[in-house]
Amino acid sequence: MFEAIQPQLDASRKEVIAWWESRRFRYNSYVGFTGVTSWLLVMIAGSAAVRPGVDFEEPLGMIFGPVLFGIMANICYTLGWIVDITFYDGGPRKGLYKFGLIFSIVLAVLPGAWALTAWLITLHTGQKWD
Repeated sequence: MFEAIQPQLDASRKEVIAWWESRRFRYNSYVGFTGVTSWLLVMIAGSAAVRPGVDFEEPLGMIFGPVLFGIMANICYTLGWIVDITFYDGGPRKGLYKFGLIFSIVLAVLPGAWALTAWLITLHTGQKWD
């Protein structure tokens, strides 16, 4: 009885890919918003934490870093559904999607969190970084 119902509930591999791809825009929106916020924190808080004329972050890193991060985030996102269909078990792995989303957001937050921490240390000690 359950065997007859199971094939109807299983999604095909193409449906699993479609499930992942239908969420790519949301993933990019969340990670992109977090990345832009983090980038602004590096620009503002990071610049406030260092002496005039000193860069908190390399200017080329500030230009090309976000582009590279966005490309790599989407490559890793694609690897998510590749892993999902490789170890196919009848449906999309929602936990894998959630883990990847949270992991990507945490990675995007790290530079901004570091810049904010550096600025707070500067406020506390009264000394700007070299």
